Amino acid sequence: MHFLVAFILSLSVIAADRYGDFMGDFRSALLTLLDPVERIAQAPKLIYDNLTTDFTSYDELKLENERLKAELLLLNAKQQQLLKMEQEVGRLRALLGTTGQVNNATFQIATVNYFSNNPLSQFITINKGRMDGVQPKQTVIDAKGIIGQVVTTTPSSSRILLITDPAHQIPVRIQRTGQRGILSGSGYDATQLNFIPKSSEVRVGDLLESSGLGGVFPSGYPVAVVTKVISQDSAPYYEIHASPLGELHQAQQVLILKQYRDSLTEIKTQPSETSEQDAQKESNAETEQTKATEN
Repeated sequence: MHFLVAFILSLSVIAADRYGDFMGDFRSALLTLLDPVERIAQAPKLIYDNLTTDFTSYDELKLENERLKAELLLLNAKQQQLLKMEQEVGRLRALLGTTGQVNNATFQIATVNYFSNNPLSQFITINKGRMDGVQPKQTVIDAKGIIGQVVTTTPSSSRILLITDPAHQIPVRIQRTGQRGILSGSGYDATQLNFIPKSSEVRVGDLLESSGLGGVFPSGYPVAVVTKVISQDSAPYYEIHASPLGELHQAQQVLILKQYRDSLTEIKTQPSETSEQDAQKESNAETEQTKATEN
């Protein structure tokens, strides 16, 4: 009996609400009371979604930032060569030597782990070593120019001797005139250009670039800019001071260059099997001729 009464009452309320919106105000009040409860119940899920989204976005932004830094470093290295090519238009390259191109070298990006502030021993350590294919005498540059060369390697790291170290020397030329000289480190983040006779034209602000002589450093990369030119009466050469262009102690990432050897050079330096066979034949012929003469 009670069930029948409740059933009839329920049908009456449904019908009244359907045709007369009898329960509208009650439903609105009930939803208003339940809304804070629903928000509290959904809060843990919203917090979790926001945290995971933020961490994902942070990781993606970090990876994108590293990728853009690497691309910028490569573009700056290529720009160094493009600027040099523009400035060499109209000049006789045969007098200055062969200009290395960016496409003739492979680049490997490395991160600087340590640098030395000692004025008498200036070097940095990078996170690439023998396991990464790094070898001694490879050139190291940053976004502005040459900063040094690899001197020692371990399986996972390498030491880079900076161009400002007193033991470092690099053949350079004055970009404006083509005059060649040797840039030596003088410590204290400075360099000195040697063997420039007083008959040469050199002035403050001249750009010094690698000449490529000696086969260690590639040709055409910026190295330093002349800051002071001193002429002493008793000396046949100028005393020239220069400031490195590379950010020796500020760079966080650097590029390791690996130059390809010219195929013609390899052919000249490696004797062919045919030549060795011909020499052997000539030696045998001379021996037989000597024996015949003695008989």
